[in-house]
Amino acid sequence: MAVLVPNRPFASDFITGLMLPDGIFVPMLGKQYINVQVRNAGAGAVNGPKLYVESVSHPGIVYTPGTRFLPDIAPGAARVEQWEADFTNCPSGTHQISFIVEDAAGVKSRSIKKVFVMGLTFDPITHTFHAETPEGVLSANFLDLVRPIRNCKDDDRNPCGCCCCHEHRDDLRHPDRVAPDTDDRRLRDVKRTKTMVTSLTELFEKLGPNYRFCPPGYLPHVVETTWTPTPPYAGQYSDLPFQDPWWKVVLCVIAVLLLIGASIAEAVDGTGSVTVGGGSGDTGSPVDDCCGVRAGGGGTSPIAAALVAAAAAVATAAGLSDARDAMRRGQDATLPSAGELTHKELMRIEFGYPEPIALGKPFAVRAQWHYKRVTDQAVYEASADDLNHNIHVASSYDIQAPEIARSFVKDGEWTIKARFADQGGKSFKGTDLFVQCFLIGPEGQSIKLLLQDDGSYSDDKPNDGTYTGRRYFSQSQAGLWRYFVIAQDVNHATPDMKPEQAAQIIGGMVLTHQLIITFDEDDCPFIPDGHVMVV
Repeated sequence: MAVLVPNRPFASDFITGLMLPDGIFVPMLGKQYINVQVRNAGAGAVNGPKLYVESVSHPGIVYTPGTRFLPDIAPGAARVEQWEADFTNCPSGTHQISFIVEDAAGVKSRSIKKVFVMGLTFDPITHTFHAETPEGVLSANFLDLVRPIRNCKDDDRNPCGCCCCHEHRDDLRHPDRVAPDTDDRRLRDVKRTKTMVTSLTELFEKLGPNYRFCPPGYLPHVVETTWTPTPPYAGQYSDLPFQDPWWKVVLCVIAVLLLIGASIAEAVDGTGSVTVGGGSGDTGSPVDDCCGVRAGGGGTSPIAAALVAAAAAVATAAGLSDARDAMRRGQDATLPSAGELTHKELMRIEFGYPEPIALGKPFAVRAQWHYKRVTDQAVYEASADDLNHNIHVASSYDIQAPEIARSFVKDGEWTIKARFADQGGKSFKGTDLFVQCFLIGPEGQSIKLLLQDDGSYSDDKPNDGTYTGRRYFSQSQAGLWRYFVIAQDVNHATPDMKPEQAAQIIGGMVLTHQLIITFDEDDCPFIPDGHVMVV
């Protein structure tokens, strides 16, 4: 049997529903989904296979067992399945998960795949995050976040408590004039609330359906990092984190967790105010207010959290270049003498945003960085001023779905189909993407659908670039629903690649266009991809 797991399993979190940067698992989040893609690489169809997790390499990965009974898998077809798991007590490192595919005749195929688990802690005294990897610890202090200069409170214009204060537009765009106000109290609250519960996920669930997402900022401005290799190393180059991604991927994960964690602390503390700008493709219309983040009656809070965090991740990734990470370029320029051991590597990065940050678009980000290598004998330094562009791009995407769905009737299946093209106009297909549809109901209900390109059920043809999902609605779900179709790229690095080759392939970046941080608009609607009326 030729059904295999082609790519590394990846994490998606319970709070936003999205894949974490490069699919890295984080114990601080607690509950996460283990997502795995399976593909039929054989010449014939595999009829009625079963898929299940056979075992994990560490007891700290506590997954919910369950067999997935898959539809027939045509040659070349691929689909994604997921399991709920708790990583709270899993140590940092590279771990393995064994998957079994069993066909109707009882023939089994085993795939053992590695996953990356990154331990993350926050020091409330120094306001520093510490990310643990097998090769060392990356410490990061976000000194400034891009945010409105003026805090706005609840009023008739901004009933959610967030605001669109853009009368200081230049202050948001140019890095020398960004509001230097990342409220450290919020970050301390992340640590405080973390001690009350086992994970951010648990705290998020305790907040209930009326949780309002208002983070303390949305894009990094000034960041200081320290890489402490374990152990100190000789020569010019250290090992990459997990022997795979760049250091910037670790920084992307921290940026995502910073926004989610700090906004949750804001909800506990109740003083949040920040703006979320928005926009999408060609369909839909503005909803809610400038934040578009209320759950009660609006139901977009987890989606807002997802997209704001995704914007921070993709801006960080773009600024520090996919071709060669800024840390590696600092190592390129600082050759230590023979016999020296590098003990620490420090960077200070100032991000600038000369144009709007538009998810899925090739926007530019400026990164002025200064690198310092500290050895047991000397200090070496290097600097650069880079202008890089986001390469995680969908040049277009098309979504088709009925505007009316009938509840509890034989032909009442609601089907949604989506197609996406890369920067060159070539269609994404199969395992290229992780695609989800988030349905938001009239009472704040939330439903998540995985979209598949496997030729089963409502999907017409396997591996043709059309990702399809379906849903039956109940009579109790009658009313107007909004939906957001969010596509993320997938890390397809192969085991035979050298670490520096694999590091240039990064997954988990959002390619769809539901959020634009423009810096120069007085209103910032949060726009869905479409609506469906359930009758």
